[in-house]
Amino acid sequence: MAAAGCARGTITASTSDSSAHVANGMTFVDLPSGDLTRWPGAIVLGPDGKLWFTELHGRRIGRIDAAGRISEFVIPDPLAKPGAIVSGPDAALWFSVPNRHGLGRLTTSGRFSFASLRAPGAAGEARPVALAVGPDRKLWFTEPFAHRIGRLDASGRAREFPLPDRTWVPIQITNGPDGALWFTGRDGRIGRITTAGVVRRFDVPGSYGTDLFGIVTGSDRKVWFTETNRRRIGRLGASGALAEFAVPRGYPGAIAAGPNGALWFTTIVPSTISRVTTAGRITQFDLPSGYDKPGGITEGPDGALWFTVYTNDLIGRLAP
Repeated sequence: MAAAGCARGTITASTSDSSAHVANGMTFVDLPSGDLTRWPGAIVLGPDGKLWFTELHGRRIGRIDAAGRISEFVIPDPLAKPGAIVSGPDAALWFSVPNRHGLGRLTTSGRFSFASLRAPGAAGEARPVALAVGPDRKLWFTEPFAHRIGRLDASGRAREFPLPDRTWVPIQITNGPDGALWFTGRDGRIGRITTAGVVRRFDVPGSYGTDLFGIVTGSDRKVWFTETNRRRIGRLGASGALAEFAVPRGYPGAIAAGPNGALWFTTIVPSTISRVTTAGRITQFDLPSGYDKPGGITEGPDGALWFTVYTNDLIGRLAP
């Protein structure tokens, strides 16, 4: 997949042997020191077997290898604020840049390109937020401000599917277990969209006025999601059968499939890395005191859970 007609550039990475330390049984790696707060956010296992992450305030895409060495790739656009990141269908990393109305692409060798979703003079609604590779091997994304789900094909052409009403605000998106994409939304809505653009809506009872946030497909081939304000983890079958599990402490955010078939998620207030089995049993692991606000989470190439701590500019690791 190549972004046709995009700005391109080869980026030289800055590399640092970052310091590592252990606390509460977790290992933490500091991002290279600098004159700004980086705010590492989303994190994903890349096509090269290394972990890649976005830096919202650092204007960088970071990479961490098995030895804990971090490389940072500076995005050429001085105003870019990268958000989500995925391993694309073309052996490259793709990331969202909502404030620049487009999608960025970075090869593992450091070549950068950008696909704009906004025509000159158009309204600024086209702000992609979350990304997923669909069952059709195309890149799919949410546009909360435009109330749309978008798709980018291999030639760089974007197609956008409006949601049934303007009050539906999609947030996160994942490749589902049934050949469709599933996404969370505000006001207690879960959406399903086929690769042909047919949308179906599932309402979570009692959650109107609250946000459903993270979403992922579990090893049980059901869709799992976080109910941030209600402090619950939800599970939805393809038929619409719903189960919810109360989170003992904290507000859940990002969620990922992890080792041994379990789901893992982050919480804040307090800050934890938490595990939920497919039967709904939750175990929580506290971050050290003063380590605030974990962001993204993913399973690493070593079978451990890797996560970002954005207010402390850290990458964390928790053995399963």
